[in-house]
Amino acid sequence: MRFTVLVFIAVLLFGFKMKKGDYVTADIFDSHQTAWAKNFKIAEVGGIDDENIKPSMLNFLKRNGVKVLGYDWMPAVTYDKNDYNSPFTLYIYKYKNLTLNPFGPFIHCNEEGYDWCEDYYLDFANPKVIELKTDFLKKELKKGFDGVFFDWASGGFINENEYSEIKAYFLKKHPRKNYQKSVESFYKNLKKSGIFVVTNQAFRYENLLKYVSYDMTESYITSIEYIKKGDELIEHTNYYPIDNKSLKATLEYVDYLQKLKNKYKKYGFKNFIYMNYIAPIVKNGRFVEPKNAIFFSYAVAKLTDSIVYAEVVSNRKLERDEIYFYDLGKPVTKNYEEVTPGVYVRKYRYGFVLVSDVADEKEIKISWKKRFYDLYNKKWIKNGVVKIKYETDNLTSKKLPFGRVYLYKEKK
Repeated sequence: MRFTVLVFIAVLLFGFKMKKGDYVTADIFDSHQTAWAKNFKIAEVGGIDDENIKPSMLNFLKRNGVKVLGYDWMPAVTYDKNDYNSPFTLYIYKYKNLTLNPFGPFIHCNEEGYDWCEDYYLDFANPKVIELKTDFLKKELKKGFDGVFFDWASGGFINENEYSEIKAYFLKKHPRKNYQKSVESFYKNLKKSGIFVVTNQAFRYENLLKYVSYDMTESYITSIEYIKKGDELIEHTNYYPIDNKSLKATLEYVDYLQKLKNKYKKYGFKNFIYMNYIAPIVKNGRFVEPKNAIFFSYAVAKLTDSIVYAEVVSNRKLERDEIYFYDLGKPVTKNYEEVTPGVYVRKYRYGFVLVSDVADEKEIKISWKKRFYDLYNKKWIKNGVVKIKYETDNLTSKKLPFGRVYLYKEKK
């Protein structure tokens, strides 16, 4: 309902182009989150093998034109010693020779302190495993899912010290094979089977981008940290998650991912999804929308025309900003520009984004437009000048980075 009202107001009063949001995560068992998710093109809604997710629950989103993804932990299965297990998990548990840790260790369960589960890592060098997992996914998709979201998607965990025992077991079984190459065979089979795939950080073994539609990064623009105030740890937004210092390190990653996007689009790879995590703002004892962080997250991703979403993890109703529904159109410049030191702009057909690192407040003269709408402050700018005025962090009293979106009506 809210999205419909926004469209009506924006089109009637201002003539701005509106669209569905690109990507969202939502708990399918939360009616408010599901209602929000219907305004997006793609929604990841929960475990693909969750027995409690029914086709009727997914159909609500599908009727509203949403592609619905189910979550899957790509490299392993989690066997619940006390509760429901999917038929695939039960099969793997019975035939542990298909895994890389038939006798343990159960590393992820132990790391997380879970005493209710055992985690078994799949041997993708065994063609039987690829066949079984592909068939399992096909069956689960029939519930009404349109595709699958893979966590731990690159298989890179195998090279971490904690997993050295599992890697050694793989090499003992397959002395002439590479684990991540075997994972690539799995993805290749999924693409051949026509399964719509979104991954989490598959770019870390970049060849996998040949076989997926979208790849997600997490916490590359904003992340959650905790600041100690007295005896209390306060949730706080970190605007510089790469090096905790500057926007420059973030933009280096943004540029790197843009190169990968251009490299693999010929194989059908469409875009990166920047998933960011943000803390709520507390004002006068009340939680309010962390608007500056949401706009900064959005604007940085749009410097490379990427997809972006920001979760306010501890209070998800505070993340529901209409910023995702304004259509900027296609970029009109090949890359973003540094218009003055520390200030970056990307121009689109129906607007532009502007990002600035913390520095002295300044005015930026916009040469290509004299009149445009400041979406953050909900007001028209009629003299072609953007005034960069940094907000102050409510916990640290430091100035915050600046990310904004400006809209205009393109003449036909």
